[in-house]
Amino acid sequence: NLYILGDLMVRTSKGFTLIEMLVTVMLLSTLVLIGSYAYGQFSKLWQMQVSDFDTRLDHARNSILINEVLDSLLPYVVHDVNEDPAIYFEGNRNGFVAVSSKSLVSPNSFSVVRFSVVQNQDLSFRVLYEEWPMVDDVLRSTEQPIDFIGPFVLHYSVDDPWFDYFGWRNVEEKSPADDSDPVAPTWMDNFNAIEKKFSPLKTRFRYKIDSQPYQLISSLASAKPALIAGYSGLLRKKNRSEDQETEVWICAIEDC
Repeated sequence: NLYILGDLMVRTSKGFTLIEMLVTVMLLSTLVLIGSYAYGQFSKLWQMQVSDFDTRLDHARNSILINEVLDSLLPYVVHDVNEDPAIYFEGNRNGFVAVSSKSLVSPNSFSVVRFSVVQNQDLSFRVLYEEWPMVDDVLRSTEQPIDFIGPFVLHYSVDDPWFDYFGWRNVEEKSPADDSDPVAPTWMDNFNAIEKKFSPLKTRFRYKIDSQPYQLISSLASAKPALIAGYSGLLRKKNRSEDQETEVWICAIEDC
């Protein structure tokens, strides 16, 4: 009886047909395809949002970095080629070099900073920052070689960059000899304070990212310039008569 019952069970259990298997596989494949496509779209959207967030965060950080240095620019007095006092600042539409009371490389130090833009192959521009912190030496002359650290890329791709400077074109406009009213300062795309003997009132950097315009404006410090730029520190220089190093203390005017 057991043998007959088992034989009947084998005969009645035929399993899945080939058509049923094909339909099942097709349905499973469709579900996997739909799930993979949905996950791919979600992942792509997420990556775009994360990338956009990182770009905006990087832009904000760099903008703060630039503002901190620009807000610390100051009139710094050096000797020109004729050993006459001159303000160390020179700029054009592609960048400028100046002295800041802040340093990104060496905190609590003055530094010579240089901002500039360099064109990329796609015709966009990189914004570069270079710095020479006044740690072992100080800036004394316009002819003094400067070993900049960098460049550091502040922005990898900006459009329509433009540096300009707010001030007077010459000393006659700033302080007329005939006691007439001075000419109002204007924005200009070139400013050589070494020749003018005075610094600009403001600097401005304009640019675009994804067609969105940005600008950074900074006023130069109004504090009176000091001997060799108000920097308290040890100055090492060559003695002209004797080819040896001498140590001379330089102090700010208000400290001397």
